[in-house]
Amino acid sequence: MTGGAGFIGSALVERLLAEGHHVEVVDDLTTGSLANLSAAREQARHEEAGALRIHQADVHDDGLAALVERRHPEVVIHLAGATAKAARRATTQVVHEVAGTVHVLDAAVAAGARKVVCVAGARAQADVIRGIPARAVHEYLAAYQDRHGLTHTTVVMPTVYGPRQTPATESSVVAVFVQRVLAGQTCVVHGDGTQTRDLLYVDDAVDALVRAMGHADGATVEVGTGIATTVSELHATVARVAGVDCPAVPGERRAHEPGEVVTDPRRAATLLGWEPWTGLEDGVAQTIEAARSAGT
Repeated sequence: MTGGAGFIGSALVERLLAEGHHVEVVDDLTTGSLANLSAAREQARHEEAGALRIHQADVHDDGLAALVERRHPEVVIHLAGATAKAARRATTQVVHEVAGTVHVLDAAVAAGARKVVCVAGARAQADVIRGIPARAVHEYLAAYQDRHGLTHTTVVMPTVYGPRQTPATESSVVAVFVQRVLAGQTCVVHGDGTQTRDLLYVDDAVDALVRAMGHADGATVEVGTGIATTVSELHATVARVAGVDCPAVPGERRAHEPGEVVTDPRRAATLLGWEPWTGLEDGVAQTIEAARSAGT
C-alpha cells in the first residue's frame, strides 16, 4: 500500500490487519506519519492479526520495483499522491499522479500482482485542468490491463474526513473546522458558504477500498453519500456537535474552487455491494472525540 501512513491509509491498514491480511506500507512520510500507524503496529503483534511491514520510500524511487517484487503482493493499493495539497500545481500534479502511478504499475507488473486499486479525488476530476492527469492515469490503467493483464479498480472519492486527518491534506475542510473550533479560533468560510461538498466518513471510505480489492475489475466507481452539504452547514454542524459557540467569518472565495462536488454512489452499490452508513453528525462527533483525545 503506497501512502499507507496517511489518515485514510492508516485506517485501511488497521482494517486489513483485522481481516488477517499481510500489509506492506510504502510511504515517504511527507504528509503521512508513523504515529498514524502506532495502533496498527500494536495490532500486528497479536497472533490473530495479519503482519505489517513499513518501508520509508517514495513511489518514484528507483528501488520501488525491486522492493515490491520481493514481497510478491496479490493486490497493490495506490494512495500516495492522491491527497497531498502539494499536487495543486499542475506540473507537480502530473508528477505525483501520473508519473508516480506509472512507476507503481511497473512495480506491480514486475511483482506479478493480480490487481491495482487506485484512489481518485472527485474534486480534482471536476476541475478542467486538474482532471487531465486523472484521465491520463485512467488511460494507463486500461493499457496495463490490456498489455500485462494487470486488472484495476479506481475508486473516486469526495471529501473524506475523520480521525488523523490534518489540514495538510487535500479536501480537509472538516479537519480545519474541527481544529479551529476546539482551539477557540475563528473559522473562515470562503465565498458565500453555499458551495457544497459530499462528506464521506473515513471508515466508509475504507470499506469501499476493501471491497474494491475483490470486485469491480476494470471499473471506475464513485463512492460517497450523494448528499450535498454546504460549507456553512458543515461549520454549523461542527460547532454544534462540539458544543462551542464559534461563529464563522466570511473570506474571499478561492480561485477555481468548485461550487459543487457531489458523487453518485449508486453504481458502487451494484459493483461493490457498498453503501455509506455513517451520518454527518455521527462522523463529526467521532472526529471531534478523537481530536480531543489526541489533545489537538
